[in-house]
Amino acid sequence: MALGFSKPRYSPIAIDFGSDSLKLLQLSIGDAPQLVASACAVIPESARTDATARQAFLAQALRDLLKNHPFKGKRAICSIPAFQTLIQHVELAKAEHEDFDAQIGLHLIQRFNVDPNRMVIRNHRAGKIIRDGKSMQQIVCIAARRDAVMKYIELANRCKLEVVGMHSEPIAIVRAHPMLSGGDEGPGVVCYIDIGAGLTKLVIAHGQDLAFAKTVHAAGDHITRELAQHQGISFDQARQMRAAANHASPVTAGAGGGDESVGPASDEPGHGNDTVESLVDELRLSTRYYNSIFPDRPIQKLVFLGGESQDVTMCQSVARSVRMAAQLGDPFEGVDTQDSPAASGGVEPGRPMPGWAVPLGLCFSEANL
Repeated sequence: MALGFSKPRYSPIAIDFGSDSLKLLQLSIGDAPQLVASACAVIPESARTDATARQAFLAQALRDLLKNHPFKGKRAICSIPAFQTLIQHVELAKAEHEDFDAQIGLHLIQRFNVDPNRMVIRNHRAGKIIRDGKSMQQIVCIAARRDAVMKYIELANRCKLEVVGMHSEPIAIVRAHPMLSGGDEGPGVVCYIDIGAGLTKLVIAHGQDLAFAKTVHAAGDHITRELAQHQGISFDQARQMRAAANHASPVTAGAGGGDESVGPASDEPGHGNDTVESLVDELRLSTRYYNSIFPDRPIQKLVFLGGESQDVTMCQSVARSVRMAAQLGDPFEGVDTQDSPAASGGVEPGRPMPGWAVPLGLCFSEANL
């Protein structure tokens, strides 16, 4: 007689090809998701600006991480790096007989002089708006070069993985919304600020629906370079100095309420004024544009994500400058991590891991290939 035990249902192996690191994550999906395995490899400085060296490093690192960590199965779902994606907001007249994809393709040709046939394009309908008395459809277009996407698929295939999905980083962040909001899947309006090494992603979500997305060229490496120049030290020394300062002022995840929830203030080095000012300016412009489209759905809070959000001083400065309640995102707040195997560079149980929002969102994303 069967006892009725069911086998665990594993997510595909989530692969986040970031500009700073390669992250792998897998969950056991159920009412209470459990961490199966996680692993991370930091991309060396020499491979960050050389495309050939980057691909070679990723290929070797992916093989090593898969070999040395207990990932289950061969199915994989990957992110398209933000620095290789194009994000464009398009307002189109609402007409049922019109082909939105064709209109957006024409827009990309006219605006960016790119051939849409050589791009992988995903269009996300953000909602209906009224412009000059006319009903318009607001669409967030996210596109990437087809050859760039294929390189990542081929890289995974060489590691004997079956790629079942490819998603942009903003979409992965939105898919992680229920976990980032403590299990609340309601239509709350949240502005996610994912501060990475090379880029910052601004993502505004209506629950799990994308309403706005933008990439900003003001991020961690820019702050590190400012610090290196100011102190007269190397980039690596400045990065180590910032890491030590962030470790000395540990961040805490909060459930909102104010900018103090991103952690205590710190006087340690790590705050790049020019970069933070640029980020604040872009955030103000973006929220102003969003409010013009959705005046009846104001942003309720900021949630900081990305590895660079460990910089407490920077997050507090941004939140105070825009006068919005803010918190540090903890993707694993609703994930059981206690029985997971220890992994150097992977998820650390009991500690906020804001840099893992994209791979966690991939675990909950649909197969689209």
